Amino acid sequence: MHDRATTAPTPSTGPRDLTPLFAPRSVAVVGASSDATKWGGDLAARLLRQPGGRDVHLVNRRGGEILGRTAFTSLREVPAPVDLVFLAMPASGFEAAVDDALAVGARALVVVTAGLGELGAAGCARQDAAVARVRAAGGMLIGPNCPGVADTTTGLNA
Repeated sequence: MHDRATTAPTPSTGPRDLTPLFAPRSVAVVGASSDATKWGGDLAARLLRQPGGRDVHLVNRRGGEILGRTAFTSLREVPAPVDLVFLAMPASGFEAAVDDALAVGARALVVVTAGLGELGAAGCARQDAAVARVRAAGGMLIGPNCPGVADTTTGLNA
């Protein structure tokens, strides 16, 4: 199991802006699915049902249509800025998905993906390297193994 005490602390630079996490203007689900029994399916359906005018972008490496929406094959194909990215895909695609999220300017990542730090030293190293890249870019990463986030004041329930 990953020992959180070995993870480098975030430098304190004052209060962190949590707007991209709890009140994003746009959200993407990487690993979106039409199957409601999968995390990516549940997240996509929840986000698409929510009021508030938030843009929701669905990403699945196969593309096609998911829940009546066009699915992009990559986060880099999304034609609009993305504030918050949910990663709900196999661990094998974790690092590439983090890099894609940072490349499109996402400031917050919620990682549902499992199979990283809880599997031992190699998984911890992969996880810690991704966290370091996100921090260096000024972003925040919640997870892995995070079932989602909710904020009753902004109506975000994912």
